Amino acid sequence: MSSKKTFTVYGCFVWGLSILFFFYEFFLRVLPGTMAANIIDSLDLTVEQFSLIGSGYYITYSLMQIPVGMLLDRFAIRFLVTGACALCAFGTFCFSIAHGSTPAFVARLLIGAGSAFGFVGLMVMTLNWFPKKYFAFLLGWGQLLGAIGPLVAGGPVALILKAVNGNWRLIFLSVALFGVGLTVLIALFLKGKPTSDETVIFVDRYAPLSKRLKSLLTRSQVWWIVIFSATIYFSMPLLGAIWGTSYLTTRGFEKSTAAFILSMIWIGLAVGSPLLGRLSDQVKRRKPFVAFCSIVGILSSLTLLFTPITNQLALGFLFFLIGFAGSGQNLSFAMIAENAPKSLRATALGLNNTIIMGFAAIMSPCITAIMKLFTQGGPLTEQAFTKGLAIVPICFAIALLVSLFGLRETFCKQQNTVHRLEP
Repeated sequence: MSSKKTFTVYGCFVWGLSILFFFYEFFLRVLPGTMAANIIDSLDLTVEQFSLIGSGYYITYSLMQIPVGMLLDRFAIRFLVTGACALCAFGTFCFSIAHGSTPAFVARLLIGAGSAFGFVGLMVMTLNWFPKKYFAFLLGWGQLLGAIGPLVAGGPVALILKAVNGNWRLIFLSVALFGVGLTVLIALFLKGKPTSDETVIFVDRYAPLSKRLKSLLTRSQVWWIVIFSATIYFSMPLLGAIWGTSYLTTRGFEKSTAAFILSMIWIGLAVGSPLLGRLSDQVKRRKPFVAFCSIVGILSSLTLLFTPITNQLALGFLFFLIGFAGSGQNLSFAMIAENAPKSLRATALGLNNTIIMGFAAIMSPCITAIMKLFTQGGPLTEQAFTKGLAIVPICFAIALLVSLFGLRETFCKQQNTVHRLEP
């Protein structure tokens, strides 16, 4: 049926709604990082506690990926995404009234659980409403539009925070109210598939989860792809969502300026995702592009961390390149779909996203602890950030090695298919 799918006005409208929810959850993912100092002071947190609170989002987000796919197969996407958006809004409200690390951590867990439906839901809507041959390209465009969320959560929010005299609770409350309005829109208008008799192409509902996972985990290419995905993307949550603004303030920039410089990392992701998807689809190759992203990431992150650049435009360009490198993870979703049978495709997509976010959830507090070792009990310094963030070029280097020696070229075609040979 996918071959008969065409672009329709209503299809583009509901796809736009799914992008708007992706925008919202992406915004929520990054929002605390912009107000890190205010939140830490207000809640009397240590930097380790703040990092753990930030990781709370990624913990539930990553754990929910495969269950979300199964839920989307069994129940109407309208009800699930409506509930997910409502959960995001509720978690944001809880964060706005939190006092202490535990309530804030629980609130971020709730936001992460609701946000888990954002990207997976966007993939479902893309598969069900548009021709499959445009999947990588349209998914890239979805990421481009969704990446506006963290852009808004950066510099603009920093300016708003300054205008409201550091009242971060008011900002979170306003964001929660926006989520309520978005929930109503989704409940009224979202539709998961063009026709009532078409089956959603996502999860094989009859195969047990353990059987699907075992089938996937015995495929070596799946392992190489998820390792590449996790390492190529790790700079985005670590720099873009948690410590990027604070790192730049230790280099002498005001918070609002630092947030605007950091926002270039999301512009890089937004530009790279559709561009690389389009170019890769056109030349029918994946490996050259993922290797190129890894090289760009290595060079730009090393330059950022180990050269005394103070020019705002130059720093912004470096963050743009890091974000562009991170957009290589968009191709990893196409690659893992091409390496999985149709009945396992959605489970593979969910597994890939699980590893990406799970890696971020585990590594971010570890990196924060390493940075804290170099402060001797004081606040984080530029030197401490430099030593801790050295993990970023290391991850890009691992991604390069995997792309060169682990990944097999798919030529943008389904792998592991059986062809009958006529005598």
